[in-house]
Amino acid sequence: MKQCPYCGKEYPDDAINCLIDNHPLRSSVPDTSDEETGLKPATDNATYLRYPDYKWTARDAWKCIGIILILEIVIGLVLYDLATQPGIRRWNATGVGFFCTRLLYYSLFLLAAAYFARTETLASFLTAFGLNRKPSDYVWLGIVMALTIRGIGHFMLVNHFGKGMYQYDVSSFRHSSDPLRFFFLIPMLLLAPIFEETVNRGFLYKAFRGSYPMWASLLLTVVWTAVRHGSQYLHWVAAMDLSFLTLVQCYLREKSESIWDCIFCHLTYNGSLLFLGSFR
Repeated sequence: MKQCPYCGKEYPDDAINCLIDNHPLRSSVPDTSDEETGLKPATDNATYLRYPDYKWTARDAWKCIGIILILEIVIGLVLYDLATQPGIRRWNATGVGFFCTRLLYYSLFLLAAAYFARTETLASFLTAFGLNRKPSDYVWLGIVMALTIRGIGHFMLVNHFGKGMYQYDVSSFRHSSDPLRFFFLIPMLLLAPIFEETVNRGFLYKAFRGSYPMWASLLLTVVWTAVRHGSQYLHWVAAMDLSFLTLVQCYLREKSESIWDCIFCHLTYNGSLLFLGSFR
């Protein structure tokens, strides 16, 4: 029998690669303990690997997505129950409350990705997700494409080719007189670009690419974007913008080992909303 060193699935002796991970198989070594010493001979088939020895596959991505969806449901139910308390409801309506809620979501999602990536140290996490590398020359392509996509979407909205959508964070910022109202913008300008790109492009897309071809990984990432931004996909202009932006970000991740290219692309797209005023 042969066994995949990453997922542990066993195959017949004539198999070459794992059907799940597409990784070369190794022959299983029988358990032949030394009766006198009680020691087992060394084998090359480790029972547990961690990054960088562990190779990401689509299985890791699907597990992470499942946990993220469960976390979102659980956190949403808890926050909904807490919102019945007048004091907490008023706090959630403030910029600081909105910021803390979004930070909670993003932090748990990032922890889930780090867990399934098997990055057990900060150094391995930064390396695996591309956070320890400087932006490449492709970052300028990402910035230009983000502005282009936002500009085309804005052109369609002002010419009534489609309807805009309400942006809670931007609207709350502009209609609030609270000195801390800038906290409404931090999730859009910092948390979303850093956390979403680290999870979606830094891990999920790379995990899909470990098992699927590029076109299938692109399609799955666009579908995942639609799931995570369901309200925006109800408006065809926003759906088109986000889908094209997702394709650009995946291309950047394909070409560069630095996730900062994707982060700056995302930040440019979100930040341009404040200047184009394309919310309704």
